[in-house]
Amino acid sequence: MKKDFLNYIEKEFEFSKEEMEKFEKSLSQGLKKTIRINTNKISIENFKKIASKKGWILSETNYGKNMFYIDRSSDLDIPLGNTLEHLNGYFYIQELAASSAPFFLSGDTIDTQEYIILDMSASPGGKTSSLCEYYPNSLIVANELDKKRLKTLFENTDRMGNENVIITNYDGRFFQNHSEIFDKILLDAPCSGEGTAFKTDDALKYRNIKNIKNIAKLQYKLLESALISLKVGGEIVYSTCTLNTIENEGVIEKIISEYGKCIEIIPLSSKEKFKRNWPHRENTGGFFVAKIKKIKNREIKKEKKIEKVIQNIEKLSSKTSKMIEDFFENTFGYDVREKYFFSYMGNIYMTSKSGEKLWNDLFFYKIGVQIGAINNGIFEANFFAGTLEKFKKGTLSIQEKDFSLLMQGYEIETQEKDGYYQLLVDNTPAGIGKIKNTKLKSLIPTKFVRK
Repeated sequence: MKKDFLNYIEKEFEFSKEEMEKFEKSLSQGLKKTIRINTNKISIENFKKIASKKGWILSETNYGKNMFYIDRSSDLDIPLGNTLEHLNGYFYIQELAASSAPFFLSGDTIDTQEYIILDMSASPGGKTSSLCEYYPNSLIVANELDKKRLKTLFENTDRMGNENVIITNYDGRFFQNHSEIFDKILLDAPCSGEGTAFKTDDALKYRNIKNIKNIAKLQYKLLESALISLKVGGEIVYSTCTLNTIENEGVIEKIISEYGKCIEIIPLSSKEKFKRNWPHRENTGGFFVAKIKKIKNREIKKEKKIEKVIQNIEKLSSKTSKMIEDFFENTFGYDVREKYFFSYMGNIYMTSKSGEKLWNDLFFYKIGVQIGAINNGIFEANFFAGTLEKFKKGTLSIQEKDFSLLMQGYEIETQEKDGYYQLLVDNTPAGIGKIKNTKLKSLIPTKFVRK
């Protein structure tokens, strides 16, 4: 641990010797595990019933009705991320402080208005999926610059059933080329990571003020880009997982100095203008949040436009879309006529009709949730199509032990007729399976098979 970091904290925040001791000790302590229940797929009440059967103990937190501490006294031989409930997208493992950015943007209120919302630095997808819960009828643009992190973002948005999400691959500064297209923006900015010492000491080991100042310059550019692309009356949440004032208050102060007449800071409580999570006070990672409202526009000199990423997403023809609509109606009694369908690398994706809003403005790497593929002119559903909601027909109830075998790649003997089925475990949707010649097989993608 770098001594200069501790000296900086002590001096900058005027900590007493006693508080410094508590702070230093907290940096090497692990945190309580927290999860966010995905209420787009399962109610909190039903999830609690499942947790109780498994011996999982859930405790409430201060960040939303669906954020819980989790303590597992049994089932410990299976990592939490390998459980069936996690695979089905019933919950997301998320550090408590990190969950606060969507919490403060939404005011912890479900808003059914139709917005266009940008998550500027989205991977691995925890904040994106949280936005989908707070804004169920909105279009969420999940942007990620790092192509290596796109795969995780793809997988998590599919697992969580986020059909109202499009994924883009831009430098965040690109969005200033599209003035006033977003209603709300979440900018969880790249930072020096001082608040992640509970995971690794690398952030502190390589910390230096010169790098921090360079990072702050980038953060300002990203925040400026967000402000330009935000509609008048819209709101931005700016957050970092670091503690120093250079990357936090310093960036906010600079944006105020440049755009003070165009914005106002929205206090996050009656006592605090901003929110800073301290590890030793709240038993969370270190985190900072500020909320900004755009109250007027101004002429802004734009930077040189960044080239778009080339991709191959295509709209389906009305004939092919009708084939998919008929499949879901005839097989499951599920009405998807109000959805849009797209093809990407042979796979079929489904999104809400809001998905077309930015078709001419942004290049998409992914849109909606993957529901299947078309092979030899025939639509074939995939596993995650059966986790969206409980269908009216074509369901098959199975025991959890059998479902566990399916998730490990095994087949189950059955007397049911051939065809596609939505699997139900304890009356809860658990993906699509297919029966052929008395053999039931899960359609879980190979990458998710739990051996």
